Amino acid sequence: MSDERKRRVDRRPRLTDRRKYPVEVRMAAVQIVRESPGRTIRSIAADLGLKEDTLARWVRRARDAQIDPDGSMSDAAKQRIRELERENARLRRDLDFERKAKAFIRQNLHRRSDSR
Repeated sequence: MSDERKRRVDRRPRLTDRRKYPVEVRMAAVQIVRESPGRTIRSIAADLGLKEDTLARWVRRARDAQIDPDGSMSDAAKQRIRELERENARLRRDLDFERKAKAFIRQNLHRRSDSR
């Protein structure tokens, strides 16, 4: 094997080369994701110098721990809870939009009646 090829082979990441992050770092990164609803995990991971998959895994594990702290639920049950949480968030957004639309319409009707 040539020296150049050996150097290329040696640069490949090994399982033992994985970085181990302290629990405090993981918790802080997950907290940043939770407090940044308008940002993607990709952009937050880039800002923190982490791989997107790593941060996404931390966030997913934190959500699972929040859903089932003692680990007694099946994966299917946890998945169902996540689906219901997503649906609940969507319905809240829809309701908020409807409220804002009604307020906007009322405001415009009030302006029109005042201008006559």
